[in-house]
Amino acid sequence: MESAFWCNVSKMIDSMSITRKKFLIDCGLSHSAISTGLKRKDCPTAEVAYKCARVLDTTVEYLLTGQDPQGLAPDERNVLNSYRRLDDRDRQEVVGIIAVKLSRYEQSYEQGEKALA
Repeated sequence: MESAFWCNVSKMIDSMSITRKKFLIDCGLSHSAISTGLKRKDCPTAEVAYKCARVLDTTVEYLLTGQDPQGLAPDERNVLNSYRRLDDRDRQEVVGIIAVKLSRYEQSYEQGEKALA
């Protein structure tokens, strides 16, 4: 059975802007693990899949299927992963920015409702 596991791993590595070398070291894998997996289109052991998912801060399900169990789109997953790498102060700043943006949308919506009335 052909697996997209290593293709999904490769996409995640690229989207997170980490190097393959760092990923492989963090997972305890050989330098050829990804390229060999891509060529063979095979699936790793459960233990390796779990290690990969932990390092990439995702689920084994996502790496196997390419579908996020929470229903997140890839760009949403990237935002979430980036947010998780921030310290508490920067996280609060991001939450504040989102609140400002949402209030603008709410104001625009309310103005649109008034114009229709």
